[in-house]
Amino acid sequence: MNKEIKRNTWAKFCKKFSSDNRYRDVKIKVRDKRKNDINTLEPFPFMGLTLAKKGRLIDGLEFFAGWGDAERVLSPVAAIKEPLKVIVKLDQQGRDEQLQVVAKDGTELYIELYGEPDRNRQHSLVEKVAYSMYEKRGYTPGDDRADWLEAERKVREAELQFV
Repeated sequence: MNKEIKRNTWAKFCKKFSSDNRYRDVKIKVRDKRKNDINTLEPFPFMGLTLAKKGRLIDGLEFFAGWGDAERVLSPVAAIKEPLKVIVKLDQQGRDEQLQVVAKDGTELYIELYGEPDRNRQHSLVEKVAYSMYEKRGYTPGDDRADWLEAERKVREAELQFV
């Protein structure tokens, strides 16, 4: 079943969608206005969805997933400028299965959701972020405990963006 989300409820929808689906696996597809796939990313643990605003106006919709890179934990993996429609597809059990965002210029963002939310994905994401810190140091030994704690902090900070 497809359900179009009313524009005046997008902010509330983004919070609920983020809360309900955090740490589910997702696959992202972006299509340009000519319906050509221009970007496909998979799989990531879902983190959240948020509105980008210019003042009081909605400027875009940003999608965040678990980048394993310490520098990009708080960066969106995809964004749609000037969204016109937000459509959620539910599976037979009534769970979110797909999110479609259609932009004014015809660009479309599809987010496919798989499995159940799993807090073990949080641990895995922290592990990847800590390892990326080690990589950025040129694989030189350092304080692995400090890397882990910093990675945990970054992941928690990312989660708090969607509360």
